[in-house]
Amino acid sequence: MLQGGMALAIPLPGQAAEPAGLTLGLIAPTSEEQTITGWRPLADALGQELRMPVKMVASKNYAQISDALMEGRVQVAWLNNVLAINAVEKDESQIFAQMVRLDGQNGYKSVLLARKDGPLRALEGVLSKPGAYSLGLADRKSTSGFLVPSYYIFSKNKIDPDKHFSRIVHGSHRDNFLAVAEGKVDLAINNTEDMALFRAEFPEKYAALRVIWESPLIPGDPLLMRKDLPAVTKEKIRKFILAYGRNDTEKSTLKAIKMLSGFKASSNYQLRPVADLVLFENLSKAMGAQKSDPEKFAATMDGLQKRAARLDAVLNASRLGTP
Repeated sequence: MLQGGMALAIPLPGQAAEPAGLTLGLIAPTSEEQTITGWRPLADALGQELRMPVKMVASKNYAQISDALMEGRVQVAWLNNVLAINAVEKDESQIFAQMVRLDGQNGYKSVLLARKDGPLRALEGVLSKPGAYSLGLADRKSTSGFLVPSYYIFSKNKIDPDKHFSRIVHGSHRDNFLAVAEGKVDLAINNTEDMALFRAEFPEKYAALRVIWESPLIPGDPLLMRKDLPAVTKEKIRKFILAYGRNDTEKSTLKAIKMLSGFKASSNYQLRPVADLVLFENLSKAMGAQKSDPEKFAATMDGLQKRAARLDAVLNASRLGTP
């Protein structure tokens, strides 16, 4: 559920005056409380820069933050790439920054975890034994925890996960890490960013696990702001975020947030590779109805073609350097 404890003001469409306050929405890969605590110094400093109160809300249900942004109850948000697609597709919000890791990479990878004391050493061992293993997956709106493995592990290997695994449980990245480390599931999907946090928080459990598969690089999570914010406010937010990390205090905050070194300028165009995966997943689902319900299939395909064209226009138009 959303954590924050304060009512959120909904800005009026086309509002030009600077708002009396700002609400920062945060997805919570661990717990809502940990997420808000990690971001607190940044939010307080942003409030001082803007000379207005900055509230925070966080949720382990990522879609709640996306919905709050699209409904205007949140004005600035940290989302993952999948939910950012929905936000920018409506042309009410835009990406302005991207997370940069401590190692300097502008992205991260999805990983498949198994226990070191178990028999699994590689993905092939999982694929060759249907029904033998249980799996921990993240929320269906998670990029690294669901969408990426759905394509690279399941679709590319023509596997229906619901039939291939003896049991599938859905939880946060933290929940899934602990589940496989404690032997509650045989396998779990996670990502390299959160694993760096878990290594510090649970060193013994981390040492008991091995990575048996990793994905291609996923673009770093974006920060978005609503387009109906006053131009002067948007520019202040942009400058503050892109400059954050100049001193030891700010560097410590970034490390606590998600092992970050800072933020780099970005745009909606960073969603291009993930948007392709989302459209592929929707197409794969639609193909299942091709023979059983031809009319539904035709309508779905028409909708997908229109969405693909709409996304292509939105993403290309906002590419950095585009006039």
